[in-house]
Amino acid sequence: MKVLAIINPKSGLKSSKAHLLEALEVFSKYKYEVELYVTQAKNDAYEYLKNYRKKVDIVCGFGGDGTINEITNALMNKKNKPLLAYFPSGTMNDFGSNFNLGNDWGAIAERICQGNYREFDVGEFNGKYFNYVAAFGAFCDVPFSTNRKSKETFGNLAYIFEGISKLQEIKPINVHVKCGNKDETYDALFGLIFSGNRVAGIEYLDKKKGRIDDGKFNVLIVEYVKDPILGMPLIIETLANQHKYFHWYFNSEIELSFNDKVIWTLDGEEAKIKDQVTIKNIHKALKMLS
Repeated sequence: MKVLAIINPKSGLKSSKAHLLEALEVFSKYKYEVELYVTQAKNDAYEYLKNYRKKVDIVCGFGGDGTINEITNALMNKKNKPLLAYFPSGTMNDFGSNFNLGNDWGAIAERICQGNYREFDVGEFNGKYFNYVAAFGAFCDVPFSTNRKSKETFGNLAYIFEGISKLQEIKPINVHVKCGNKDETYDALFGLIFSGNRVAGIEYLDKKKGRIDDGKFNVLIVEYVKDPILGMPLIIETLANQHKYFHWYFNSEIELSFNDKVIWTLDGEEAKIKDQVTIKNIHKALKMLS
């Protein structure tokens, strides 16, 4: 088996880097041929894999959700798609949680070498791709605006500190939603379009609609509240409860349009500003070894 391992040395907590040799040792034990590539900058994983022409059986991503997002975008544009493997080192590890991937990279490598895989859905966002979440509105810039050193030092708390600092900046976002047979308009606090069981470290409790391979998105639009202090509790309880400010949809495609341009995040990474988007679920688009 030929393996391309793409490593982001700047992702996540420093302690995760110690497990890299454990994973490589396991691959060696199973006689896997491994080629290493260490990224140097944002979008490096995408550019390298996009231009990669050798035949490879498995592409492994060592990094956070942003790293695996770049790899997914490159693979979705290839005719012959290799198997995907993920060694999470990010602060949240939302995407990896769908495959029960923890921080023991040696154990993940052992599972990969057993050859078991799971197909998963990929989201298409105006021609770009995402693995588990597209989001807009309040706090959605926190994942990419939070200082890297703070994330390394404080972990998930760094996001909370950054979110609190932005409370006074919250403004309503007028959004028009077309989803299935529904056509509605809201002044929104934020919106989530997600596939899988967890977003921002919060687990989604409806297991029947919280799978990453069911061909559908969970769509949540949260209405704007005037008091910004109320915004943080709404974020925290978002995926766990029903609320009068919460509007849920469940579909394979959704269209959203805005009066003004808004900032989006795809898998925790900043996306180009769009005033109108079409988001589609590509059912079982890739295969993840797990």
